[in-house]
Amino acid sequence: MSPAEHKILRESEEQHWWYAVLHQLVLAEMHAHVKPGAAVLDAGCGTGGMMARLAKWDIQGVDISAAAVSHCHERGLHEARQASVCELPFPDASFDSVLSLDVLYHQEVHETSALDEMARVLRPGGLMILNLPAMNCLRGAHDKAVCGSRRYTACHMRDLLRKRRFEVRMIHYWNAWLFLPLLAWRWWSRRSRECRSDLRSMPEMMNRILMRAGHLDARLCRHVRPPFGSSIFAVAHRPETV
Repeated sequence: MSPAEHKILRESEEQHWWYAVLHQLVLAEMHAHVKPGAAVLDAGCGTGGMMARLAKWDIQGVDISAAAVSHCHERGLHEARQASVCELPFPDASFDSVLSLDVLYHQEVHETSALDEMARVLRPGGLMILNLPAMNCLRGAHDKAVCGSRRYTACHMRDLLRKRRFEVRMIHYWNAWLFLPLLAWRWWSRRSRECRSDLRSMPEMMNRILMRAGHLDARLCRHVRPPFGSSIFAVAHRPETV
């Protein structure tokens, strides 16, 4: 991602409705399954929006981008360091939980190496939380702008986790309510010469309405499990014994 996109990302993480919904999904799982003070890694922490919300835990973050890490440090998140998720600079079984949000799909990330590394640094019984962009039909200018090279299905994600002997607790699509409008928008964007992400500011009232609808969608998707959505959320445990 370019420095300009990192700047947009930082601004979006602080106010955009989509990030508010994603962060709430993560926090709900963390509060339910990970004790306060436990060691947590944000693998591909970006500009630190999620890290900033995990102050109850012993949080560390890595990102391959120096610009992203600089934004983290500006937030006061000095536990962030520059490193690749494919070569994590930590000993085996260092963390009680590892989370990685919209990272594996980036073109500079080798998904199998990254997952192997996350599994390596996660303690037996530890919690893995993943979020990834879903469905190739939703590819568009946004993916190009943020250097995204692949999208996922629930079946593919489940296979990736099971191959590493994770016990999959939950996988579901979310942001299903906007699937059809997004499908049309991304189809149009693939035909546009403009390369820009979808992360843009919007009027406060519209952002508030979308946030409420997004939270409702996420709760429903958790239980109804629709076969489509713009993102996939997964929670899994590393077995106590392998």
